[in-house]
Amino acid sequence: MRLSNVQTKSIVLAGLDIQPIAGEGIDASNFDWDDVSIGIHTNHQKRDGNTHFLYLRFIVENEEGKTAPYTMDVQAMGLFEFIGTDTPEKVTDLVVVNGLSILYGAIREMTTVVTSRMPHGAICLPGANFLDHRPSIDQSAGASKASVPSKKAGQRRATAKKSK
Repeated sequence: MRLSNVQTKSIVLAGLDIQPIAGEGIDASNFDWDDVSIGIHTNHQKRDGNTHFLYLRFIVENEEGKTAPYTMDVQAMGLFEFIGTDTPEKVTDLVVVNGLSILYGAIREMTTVVTSRMPHGAICLPGANFLDHRPSIDQSAGASKASVPSKKAGQRRATAKKSK
């Protein structure tokens, strides 16, 4: 094993809202995520030196597509450091793709832990790939994949910008 050039400095859960849907006999343990409408929102900011800030929001509102056992709005943010040398474009791509994957892992773990005490049982979020969030690719192509479903009136909504 060798250390990654992208090192996690901190991860913070910025928001956690998971609610079971109404109904009895729902078992989340082997839930199939096909056709579930998932919203993803990201933000990347380069900080001093080789430090980068990343934000990830995962949303399942159950308003479109297949209904999941839970509605979810989970947010995480973290600081990551790139150790080593490479072109600035490649460094940013590596930090964003790897950092979002790390944040998603934290969201996935917390979701499983929290839902294990809920009525429909533990749910495991699907595997994810964040290659389409690389800043070096055409952002107009990635923007449609990263759209966040609108919130109902009266519900709180976190604000953040899509990564640049």
